[in-house]
Amino acid sequence: MLLSAGLAFDSMTNYLNPYLSVTHVAANTDRYEGRSIQVMGVIAIGSIVRGGEGTTIFAVTDGDETLDVTYVGALPQNFDQGKDVVVVGSLRGGESLEASKILMKCPSKYESGSAPLLGNHVFWVALAMALVAVAYLVITVAWKRG
Repeated sequence: MLLSAGLAFDSMTNYLNPYLSVTHVAANTDRYEGRSIQVMGVIAIGSIVRGGEGTTIFAVTDGDETLDVTYVGALPQNFDQGKDVVVVGSLRGGESLEASKILMKCPSKYESGSAPLLGNHVFWVALAMALVAVAYLVITVAWKRG
């Protein structure tokens, strides 16, 4: 049972990558250094700089803190300053995020209020494993007593 619970916890922590605020990342740079994270914020006004070879440097903010982002690749079609964005990448040097993916948020899509965890198949697998472990425990205890 402990092994099942440990595996469920490990799978949830390894595969779930929650959205983090810019303020949270800025306050915990040591914790996220070199780890894959998803940072949610707004593209700061006047921060977009397009470099050579498809490099784009910009800042993402949540109103309190700002985080510099470097991205190499094609930008999403609606990428522009002041737009809501989710940046997926690794924190480097404590204050810069090397983005591997940029996701533009569509406000109408995220207003439903549904929990994103409920659509994640890893969550359901971990929950099923936990329920099987509890059922096994209950059956084993009942068997030994009866």
